Amino acid sequence: MNDYLESEKIKIRRKFLKLRNRTNPVLIASYSVNIFTKVRELSIYKKAKVVMFYLSCGSEVFTDFMINFAFDEGKTVVVPAIKTSQDIKMYAVKILKLEDACYLVYSIRQPEMSSKNIIEKDRIDLFFVPAIVFNTEGYRAGYGKGYYDRWLKNVPFDRTVGLAYDFQIADKIPVREYDIPVSVIVTEKRVIKV
Repeated sequence: MNDYLESEKIKIRRKFLKLRNRTNPVLIASYSVNIFTKVRELSIYKKAKVVMFYLSCGSEVFTDFMINFAFDEGKTVVVPAIKTSQDIKMYAVKILKLEDACYLVYSIRQPEMSSKNIIEKDRIDLFFVPAIVFNTEGYRAGYGKGYYDRWLKNVPFDRTVGLAYDFQIADKIPVREYDIPVSVIVTEKRVIKV
């Protein structure tokens, strides 16, 4: 059963990644602005003092300008980081400016990690979560490494927000027992409360 679910997840992941990668960069920028406009209206965002963004890569919802806005609003920003590509543990690392994220692991930007800039989960008020595809129940398919599912374990459900383009919302995706849903998904067209 798990092999079947995994092969179905791989198929859906490929399909939606292909769709996303075909999206015009001008549309990506426009959609990302619309998404963040909706995010800024969420009460959880307004109240949050420490926010975990992901550093967008490729055709993902663009987050650099969102991070700069958060800095301007006086929020503390943390981003995900891992020590090496063999490491299965993800950390939240505080950044003071985007230029701090100049190291690459899996071709994803991240800041240098030290014991001084790692922030514990319980100090984070809001977690933004990327995906290749979400369903309307908040479940997601990412790149398949499981970093976010492991990370979101023991994170309060109501502190998680998925960012996606509207075409990344599927009716159904395969869900396994260890998959963790988000509580809200924000697209350029709507806010889906799970």
